[in-house]
Amino acid sequence: MRPTDERQAPPGHRPRLTERRVPQPGDLICGQCGEANPPTRKFCARCGTGLVEARVVPEKWWRRFLPRREPAKAGTRRRRRGGPGKVVGRVVRWALAVLLLAGVGLYGLVGPFRQAVNNQATSAARDVEDWFSKDPRPVRPTGITATAESPGHEAALAADNARNTYWAAPVEPELPTLVLEFDGQVELERAIFQVGIGDRFQTAHRPEKVHLVYSTGRTYDLTLADDPDPQTVEIENSAGAESVEVFVKSLHRSLQGNEVAISEIEFFTVE
Repeated sequence: MRPTDERQAPPGHRPRLTERRVPQPGDLICGQCGEANPPTRKFCARCGTGLVEARVVPEKWWRRFLPRREPAKAGTRRRRRGGPGKVVGRVVRWALAVLLLAGVGLYGLVGPFRQAVNNQATSAARDVEDWFSKDPRPVRPTGITATAESPGHEAALAADNARNTYWAAPVEPELPTLVLEFDGQVELERAIFQVGIGDRFQTAHRPEKVHLVYSTGRTYDLTLADDPDPQTVEIENSAGAESVEVFVKSLHRSLQGNEVAISEIEFFTVE
C-alpha cells in the first residue's frame, strides 16, 4: 500500500427489517419493541428481549362461546371430520352459539324482551322464597279405616301422633290399604312417614311404593326409603280432597313375620 492510501472500512451490518407479525389471541407482546411473538417463544423474535413479563393478547369475547379445535400433535395428521353424527353435532353447537348471541343481543337492545326476562327471573326467585318461608300446618284426619289390620294394631294407630304404636296388617292375600278422611276439603303438600316397628324395625315388612288416591279422583305415587327414622316427602294433586287412600303397592321385605307396619303418617298443608 502506498503511504497515502487509506484502507476502506468494511460496511457495517445493517439489521434486516421484516414485516411485523399481526397480533393473535394468546401472543406475547414484547415490552421492549412491541413485537407480537407466538406463545411458545421465550425470547422476542425481533430484539431478543426475554418474554417472561410480556403482555398476552386477550382472546375476543365472542370466541369463548365457540367450540375449540385442538392443534394436531407433531408427527400426526389431522383426520378429516366426517359422518352425519359429527355434522349434526357441529350444526347443533353453532345453532346454540347463535341462539345465545341472539339472546344476549335481544336482552341488551330490546327493552320489552329484557323486561320479560327480568320478570320471569323475579317470579322464579319469589316462588322459591315463598316455598321456604311458608309454614307447614298439620292436617289431622277425622277418621281412619283400613282394608286389613292385625289385632291390637288398628288403623287409627297409624295417625295417633305416637311413635311407639303402629298399624300392622297381613300382606296376604293382598297388600292392605289405609283410608284417611278429613273434615272438609284440604290441599296436602307434604307428608311424614315412619315405616316399620320402631326399635324392632326388621320384624315386619315396610312399605316401599305407595299409591295415593284422593277423593277427587286424582293420584300421586311415592317411593319410601327403608329407614327407621321419619322421612318427609312432597306430595301433589290433592287440592280439594276430602279423603285419601294410601295403597301399599310394594314392600321392603323382612326376614320375620308376614305383616306390613307403619308407625306414623302425618299430612301437612303449607300456608
